[in-house]
Parts: sequence; C-alpha cells; structure tokens
Amino acid sequence: MKRWFGVGRSLLADPAEAGAQACREALGGRRAGLLIVFAALSHATPEMAAAVHAAAGGDVLMIGCSTSGEFTAVGRGSGVVVNALGGDGFAASVRAVPYNSMDLYRAGETLAGALDDVVAEQRVVLMLGDGRSGDQQEVVRGAYSVAGARVPLVGGCAGDDVTQTGTYAFFSSGPDVRVLKNAVLGAALGAPAPFGIAMSHGWHRTGEPMVVTRSAGGTILELDGEPALDVYLRRTGGSPDLAGDAGAFVPFAAVRPLGLARRTGEDIRIIFACDPEAGSIYSLADTPEGAMVWLMEQDVDAVVDAAAAAGRAAAEALDGATPLGVLVFDCCVRPMALGQDNTDRAAERLRAALDPIPFSGFYSNGEIVLTRGAKGMHHLTVAALAVS
Repeated sequence: MKRWFGVGRSLLADPAEAGAQACREALGGRRAGLLIVFAALSHATPEMAAAVHAAAGGDVLMIGCSTSGEFTAVGRGSGVVVNALGGDGFAASVRAVPYNSMDLYRAGETLAGALDDVVAEQRVVLMLGDGRSGDQQEVVRGAYSVAGARVPLVGGCAGDDVTQTGTYAFFSSGPDVRVLKNAVLGAALGAPAPFGIAMSHGWHRTGEPMVVTRSAGGTILELDGEPALDVYLRRTGGSPDLAGDAGAFVPFAAVRPLGLARRTGEDIRIIFACDPEAGSIYSLADTPEGAMVWLMEQDVDAVVDAAAAAGRAAAEALDGATPLGVLVFDCCVRPMALGQDNTDRAAERLRAALDPIPFSGFYSNGEIVLTRGAKGMHHLTVAALAVS
C-alpha cells in the first residue's frame, strides 16, 4: 500500500464516541502505523484515548495531547481530531516522559532516542511538549543533542483551553494506552520521501532595542539596567496599576510580546506574568542576559496570513514530492491578538492555501521548529510539518 495520511474529526459530546468516530474517519478502512490525536480539554479523557486506540485495532502506536482548540479542513471546534499515517516505507517509533520524572533536558534526549528505532532516508522528530512544565527550550535542547543538525524537530506544546489548569497527553507504544498529565511525547518519523517544515508569525520590531542586563531563564529582571517591569510598562504605554492586577496584566501583555534578536530574525517571547516586588517580568522561554530585544507589533494582514504561509511553505519544502498531509501548530494567543473576525479569516486562508491536501492542527502553548542551530522554541508563531 502506498504511503497515506488521513484526518478524522468528531464533535460528538461523548468523548469515547467522538474518539472512535474520528479514528474511523481518519483510517478509512486502512491499517495505521501511527495515530496523532488532538482533543479538547473536555474530551481529553482515558475513555476517549482508549476508544481511539481500539478503533484502530488495539495495537497501534499513538501520541496526542489536549489543546486550546483543534481545526481541520472542515472547520474549528471542540472535540477530537485523529491523524493516521501508514503505508509502505513509513516508519515510526514513540516515546513518553511523565511529568513526575521529568528532567527537561533528559526528557528531550529520551524523545529523540526514538530515532534509534527508525532507519529511513528521511527522518524527523515530532514533539508534543507541555508549556506548563518549565522551559520547554530545555526539552528542545535535549532532543537536539541526540538528533543533531541533520534531523529537524517540529511540533507544539499541549494546550488546556487557556485555563492554566494543566494539560493531558495520550500515549501508546503498542497494546496499552496511557493518559498522562503535563507529560512530553515524541515520535520519530521516517520515510523514503522528504518532510517539509516551515514557520511564520507576521510580527515585526518597533521602537528602540533594549538589552537584557539581568535574567534567569524566562525571568527578565532588568532591561537596560532598570527593573524590567518598569521599562516594559513605560515602553508599552501600560498603566503602573497593571502590575498589581494579574487579571488585567495577562491579556495586556500577551499581545505585546518581546522579540529576541536572532541571525534569521526574531524569536517571540510572550510576557505572561510580572512580579511587582522584584520588578521582573516572565516570558515563556529562556531570554538570556546580554540579548538584544525589541517590542513587537503585528502587521495584521501578515499575522492573519501566518498559518497559510507556514502551511504553504512546508508543502513547498518537499522538493517536488506530492504532499500527503500537513500538521499545523498555531499559538493559542494568536486568536486573542487577532480577534474573532481575523481568526476566521486566518482559517479560511489556511484552507485555501492547502486545498486539497488533508491537514489538521491545534492551538498550542508554544511551537517547536528547529532545522538549524540549537534554538527551536517559539511563541505567537505557526509551525507546520508536511508529509510526503
């Protein structure tokens, strides 16, 4: 059987029934080598995971996670999406690291260790991280230490419907199914034809640069030698009262990110919290001392087009091979920045850009793309993986 990629979606209220229905649609009567499951928080249950697995025959590799919303070519909604891959020449191996045993760097090493089981001309590591379990850049760094520069990394971090209550991962390496809270998962994929990877965000620098003069991981303590919170509020025009009101600060800051200078552009750092006592702000990934950062603002049309641009570029990166399907990882903060109308426009552009290629994706708590260098954790970004 030729290699294939199937997508199924169900919005049934019962999680188990939705999972089984979505899986049957994705399979179309075929035998899968790997299932990739995206589920709304309301559907991220052991019963759903078991039903998906059983519908595929009860002995299949499976990874998946909860989301802040899922989407396919037929629309967005809260339910279950199943992606199924199989056919001649396709190979896969999976790994899971539970939260309670997690050293982030070693977790990344474990995920990329799945490459040992995959012998193929073309390989990629698909990663499903967890944006709540510390700095996921460490997971990416650990995976890179094993995968090296020749094997790209791509994926997204599980979502929790932006509730900050915790995420869920669905995993099977064969007959057993596990549902793990705040875990990280990985799948090494192999094929004789290329994988295409791309990313896009549509934001650009504004104003004068700032130097991170003191930081620790994702905590930024000083900018230009002053308390980072003071500088951030002054440069964004935010009221000092925001610092003491987390309910107001989070939506204000989430759409006023910082851009971390890279040779190829900027990595976006979402500011999600502050500490008025310490004068610090918190980003979702490492922002090292000595780094140059800017405030970022959106070019609305470019941000709307980012998902379509990433999906289109991933499909075009297949060196002329026919794309069988595309996975898309879209930041959960982007709908907040875009608003409902522009979020709908972004979905329409993605469908138009990929038609008639099957695709699915979810709104994530961080996006992973690493094709060169050792940095690969992104935010307010869209990542895409095309399979051929």
